[in-house]
Amino acid sequence: MKSKRILMSLFVLAFIMVWSYTVVAEQKSITLPKGTKVEKVGPGHFKFKLPDGQAVEVKNFSRSGGKAIIGDCGIYDRTGKLIASGKQGNLKSGPKPTGGKVEYLKIESKEHIKIDDDITWLPATITFQVETKTKGLSPQPDPPGKK
Repeated sequence: MKSKRILMSLFVLAFIMVWSYTVVAEQKSITLPKGTKVEKVGPGHFKFKLPDGQAVEVKNFSRSGGKAIIGDCGIYDRTGKLIASGKQGNLKSGPKPTGGKVEYLKIESKEHIKIDDDITWLPATITFQVETKTKGLSPQPDPPGKK
């Protein structure tokens, strides 16, 4: 009788662990550094071009209650290959410059980006739930002669 309870408890514990693993989605963040450019593709659809050549594409972008919400996003390397994609993200603006009244026309464009006439200060951070991971670099060196 006691062994049945222990076995049942282990089964329930294992089930909870598997269930919690699927419920808790992995989150990823990417920083949009100073010098990032933004391109509007369509309504709520933007591409951020990072200075290092990477690109971040976001869809279903909206601002609600001071928060910037993203529906879907993808991160691409310099060659245009998809590195990661995600959903249900947000965009957090970087720190606002201090020192009195800010005159937006005098601030270098490397310090901020405009998204639908709203200013987002750089460096900004996009955080999203990872949907798929694609292959990046091999975790171990490839054997000689094989690539």
